[in-house]
Amino acid sequence: MNVRKYIFAAGVVVASLYACNNDDDNDFVSVPIRDEAEQQADEDPIIQNYLKTHFFTLVDNDGNPDFQTVQFDTIAGVNSGETSIWDSGFLETKTVTNMDTEVSYTLYMLKYDNGVATERQTQFADSTFVTYTGEVFYDYEDDDGDGIPNDGDVDADGDGEPDTVDDSVTKTDSDGDGIADDSDIDNNPTSSDSDGDGVIDENDPVDNNNPRRRVFDSAVTPVWFDLVNVVEGFREAVVDFKGASGFMENGDGTVRYNMDFGNFTVFMPSGLAYFEEVQNGIPQYAPLIFSVQLYGSVEADHDNDGVPSYLEDIDGDRLVLDVDDDTDDNGFPNYLDPDDDGDGTLTIDEDLEPDTDLTVDRDGDGDPTNDIGDGDPTNDDTDGDGIPNYLDTDDTASRDD
Repeated sequence: MNVRKYIFAAGVVVASLYACNNDDDNDFVSVPIRDEAEQQADEDPIIQNYLKTHFFTLVDNDGNPDFQTVQFDTIAGVNSGETSIWDSGFLETKTVTNMDTEVSYTLYMLKYDNGVATERQTQFADSTFVTYTGEVFYDYEDDDGDGIPNDGDVDADGDGEPDTVDDSVTKTDSDGDGIADDSDIDNNPTSSDSDGDGVIDENDPVDNNNPRRRVFDSAVTPVWFDLVNVVEGFREAVVDFKGASGFMENGDGTVRYNMDFGNFTVFMPSGLAYFEEVQNGIPQYAPLIFSVQLYGSVEADHDNDGVPSYLEDIDGDRLVLDVDDDTDDNGFPNYLDPDDDGDGTLTIDEDLEPDTDLTVDRDGDGDPTNDIGDGDPTNDDTDGDGIPNYLDTDDTASRDD
């Protein structure tokens, strides 16, 4: 399990998953959460296979000219000549390591546009203005991710052995295409296969003609996202991009952004998404795809203490929600704590000197050592011990003294 030391309550919450015991509906058996390293080793080949067997198309959106819908399809049949995502020339990778579990994950990113180089660099605790589409790789009914729904798959769990029906009849696959004979259009020529995937309609719950069938969330109109509160894979992708150079007003109260915004698709393993948690439209252990347009970002200071939230990541793990980022152990991580060290002096008031000159009385209070500073509490260290005042209980001087 990914043990992220998030602070949500004073107590320790232990997550457990349960499944019904078929022998007794009143009994429950604990289902252990999968090992992160093992799950990552299983998922990465599935993600790579998807990237090597699918291609992408950018489709204009009439509802928002700035927003292009990215559609993915299998390289097969009439699409057999398409270039795979893997070989597109737009694909880059990024390694993200969980400092708690020491598991390394690979993000795969299709980079259509990096954004404007002169715009501010997005930080991992910023507020970002985006449009997006989130979707799962494969449909709910495809446990092994081979593109064949469970009902029509001769080996639905991908264990290399043909499945059985009603604990007695073993599924067969005469032509070796992975589709069970009783679901294969080749073996049932009088049946219908409306989406052309080789599986007869009565055993095919998936409509391959619907390009949005796997979408679980989207926003065509730009929305603000606090990167502190999104899944890690989304956050680690967004920080590699910048926003647009500006926008034009349309005259009807709406705006249109210059077409130089950050634009990308990220393919992430479940360990950087929801892992064992079930979300609306997302099953357990589901790798996810997010296509994102980044129009701009704003440096966040969630507690208005003068320290940007991304600088309140004390342990350097790019997560500001964990207990290692709670200097005074009061249950509030520093990015939400107006007095980070709990010394009775607000962090914003521990911003004293604008420089190292302690002999000039700039605020006229008769004390040259506590003048109102430069708006940055991180560079004030009265006792010179290498710890800034706002994190040092030994230094309690206030600019209001």
